[in-house]
Amino acid sequence: MSDRNDAVEVKPLPSYESVGDALPLWTYGNEELLELEYQEFFLNSWQMVGHVCDLQQPGDFITLDMWRDSVIVVCGKDHVIRAFLNVCRHRAMRLLDGQGNCGNAIQCPYHGWSYTNDGSLRGVTQAENFPGLDKSTLGLQEVRLKIYRGHVFVNLCGGGASIDDTLGAISEGIDLYAPETYQPHRQPTFEVWDCNWKLAWDNYQENYHIPIGHPCLHRMVESTDEGVEFSGGFNYGYFAMRDKLSKVPQERRYQELIACTDHRFPEGKGRKWLQLALDPNMGIEYYPDLFALFQIFPLAVDKTLVKLATYSPPNLSAEEKELQTINLALLDEVNDQDKMLVERIQRGVNTTGYQPGPLALEESSVYSFHERVRELIPVTRLPEAPLRGTLHQTNAGLK
Repeated sequence: MSDRNDAVEVKPLPSYESVGDALPLWTYGNEELLELEYQEFFLNSWQMVGHVCDLQQPGDFITLDMWRDSVIVVCGKDHVIRAFLNVCRHRAMRLLDGQGNCGNAIQCPYHGWSYTNDGSLRGVTQAENFPGLDKSTLGLQEVRLKIYRGHVFVNLCGGGASIDDTLGAISEGIDLYAPETYQPHRQPTFEVWDCNWKLAWDNYQENYHIPIGHPCLHRMVESTDEGVEFSGGFNYGYFAMRDKLSKVPQERRYQELIACTDHRFPEGKGRKWLQLALDPNMGIEYYPDLFALFQIFPLAVDKTLVKLATYSPPNLSAEEKELQTINLALLDEVNDQDKMLVERIQRGVNTTGYQPGPLALEESSVYSFHERVRELIPVTRLPEAPLRGTLHQTNAGLK
C-alpha cells in the first residue's frame, strides 16, 4: 500500500522555559492502560522493519513482531517489496519467523496453504474440502508500507504522521549518511527488560542521565545545540567528539580514528552522531561508521522487548572496520547500562508513598512524550488509577 497524506502536522516546537509534571506513577503498572497504549501508539505508528538490502532477491523476507501482531515484508518475483499480516487466512497460523528466503511461495506450516510472494493464495491442500472456494478473495492481508532512503517501514492501522513528513524534517542531515547504500551487518539482537515500555522510552529520550549513567559516552562526546523537538512525537539531536581524549584506551581509539570517515561527508560535516527519536518506541542512530535501530515493544505491563538492529556503510577501510567494532562494543555497553537503570526505576515506581519530583529542562522530550500520552489517552491525566475494570469507560468519557 502506498503512503497517504496524514493529518498529523510535523512542525518545530518552541524551546521550553520550564517543563510540567511527568505521568503519574500508576501509569507504569496498569494492565488496562497498556491495551489503550498499544491501540493509540503502536498500531498507529510507522515501525521500521529493516532495510532494502535485506530484500534484494525474490523470496527474501523479514518479519516484525510487535506484541500480539506480526508482519511479513517480502520481495516478490517482480522485485516489488510488499508487507502482509503474518497469518494464514485459513486458521490464523503464524507463517514465517525472523528473516530469510522463502523461495517462490510462503507455505503455512499447519495445513499447507501456500501463497505467492505477491500475497495471492496459490494452493489449498485437499481442495475438495472447500467446495466453491474463491481463492482470489483469500490472499494475505496487505499492510501499509513505505520505503524512505532505503529504510523499510510498516503501519498496521494507518494512523500517525507521514514518514516522509517526519523524517523529511531532517532530510538534509539524514542524506549526509547515505542510508540508501547501507549493507547487511550482524543479525538483530533481542533482550527482555523487566520494566514498563514507557520507562525504557523515557530513558532513551533524555541526555540528563548520561554523565552518571553512561560515563563512557560522557568522556567521548557532547551534545550540540543543533537538536530540535517537533510536534507529532519526533525529536533529533547531534553528538560531537570532545576535543579532550578519553583516558580509556578503547574510547580514545574511537576518538582518534573517527577522522578516517571524513571522506564520506562534505568538508566540516562529518565526525558527528545523529540521533532521532520517534514516539512511541524507535531510536534511529546514524554514525559515520554504522547505523543502529533501537526499538522497544511491550510484552506485558512490566516486560519490554528491546531490539537492536545494525547496518553498515559500504566499502569500509580497515580503520573504519576497527571504528565500527569499537562502536558496537560501546552500543552493547550502553544498552547494558540502560537495562540496569530502567529496571531499577521499575522497582522504584512501585514504592509505597513515593512522590515524584520535577523534570529537568534536559528532560523536555520526556515531558513532550508524556503530554502526547495525556492527549491521546486522557485517563492518564488522573492522579490515581480508575477502579479496576472501569479504565476504558473512564477514558472514553474524558475524550
